[in-house]
Amino acid sequence: MTHELIRNLQQKHVAAWNEKDPASRLALLTEIYDARIRMHDKDFTLTGIGAISDFIGKLIADDPNYSFAAAKDMDFTQNGARLYGKIVVGPKPDTFRSMDFFILDGSKVIELYVFMDLEA
Repeated sequence: MTHELIRNLQQKHVAAWNEKDPASRLALLTEIYDARIRMHDKDFTLTGIGAISDFIGKLIADDPNYSFAAAKDMDFTQNGARLYGKIVVGPKPDTFRSMDFFILDGSKVIELYVFMDLEA
């Protein structure tokens, strides 16, 4: 893995998770996610780029305060990478800390593990 690949992954991942237009979001995700991708949350698993794009679209549509940002630059080892982020949701709004762990197959993400914790 190269630093350029990781910078590109971070930039497009953050952009996709904030993109309101479904076609633009799907295009961004297709550039960085493998068609076989699985996203694992503590409560569910999504399979495929379309399912993840639909999930992001629902987050954005359901909450006008929703936003996702990187808290620091992504780091990596072998075929894995992690990104610490901040997610703003809800009417108050609440801020969550997140950690996304990516497993890559070549230059594309094949597994995404999502961890979230309410910021104190």
